Amino acid sequence: MMKVTSREAAWAEVNKIFPTDYEKDEASSARAGYDIYRHPTLNYYNRICDLGCRLEVLLGECGENVTNIWIEEPAAETTKQEETKGYGEQLAEKIRATANTGNLPQFEKFVLDRGYEFPTEEGLKAAYDRVWRASHGIMATREEFLAEANLRRDHPNAADTYDVLAELVAEKKLSPGSVLGYAGFRWCLDHPEAVVAYQTDRERWSVNNCDTEITTERAVVEVNQEWGFEASRVKILDNPYYESTDWNWIRFNCAGMSWLMCNGSLYQVYH
Repeated sequence: MMKVTSREAAWAEVNKIFPTDYEKDEASSARAGYDIYRHPTLNYYNRICDLGCRLEVLLGECGENVTNIWIEEPAAETTKQEETKGYGEQLAEKIRATANTGNLPQFEKFVLDRGYEFPTEEGLKAAYDRVWRASHGIMATREEFLAEANLRRDHPNAADTYDVLAELVAEKKLSPGSVLGYAGFRWCLDHPEAVVAYQTDRERWSVNNCDTEITTERAVVEVNQEWGFEASRVKILDNPYYESTDWNWIRFNCAGMSWLMCNGSLYQVYH
């Protein structure tokens, strides 16, 4: 982690450590809800995420090396800005200034990660309560799901997505605590039909939770390289998604058999 006093300085630090040129990835930015920059053809997992109060730089074969560049402008120059900062952002700044960031309570970790999203104390605490309940296996209500889904912009189809997820929970295909996580995925908030599930064991169902859509051509390459299936015999079904070796969703058939590549594992699909 490093701290700088302006956005210009933050990008200057990025230019020191990012190994290639970069440009804004419009598709990934639209899905994520914040700006993402990467090289258009070289290592896909090397990327820069502009999160407002910090730039997050991910490097490595799978983007596993993370550097956060926090932007903290000098107090003398930001008096007027301080007056307009929301409750969550101000609280995050206090935590960074005074707390031991290596040993934080869960609430303070939440504030550092997402505090900037909440202008009021009530909104921040309500959001943390939603996340806490989900982490303890409690299913979000429709109202909680919609509140989480519409934090950055309205998603007209979010209620339909919730209904799809609730049905999967009722059918014991999805755990109750997993529902809230889907409120952060624009791909399924806008397209409820993208929430698909397949039976991958006699008592297990796998549900897509990856939001980085890729082409069918690249999906064939990933299946071939990861699992050795002959590329010419692989038929991709549904929309394939791939973010990293441990976060992916590719449904395919090969030689008369049905398979699912899900989050780094390979499953035979039950019918």
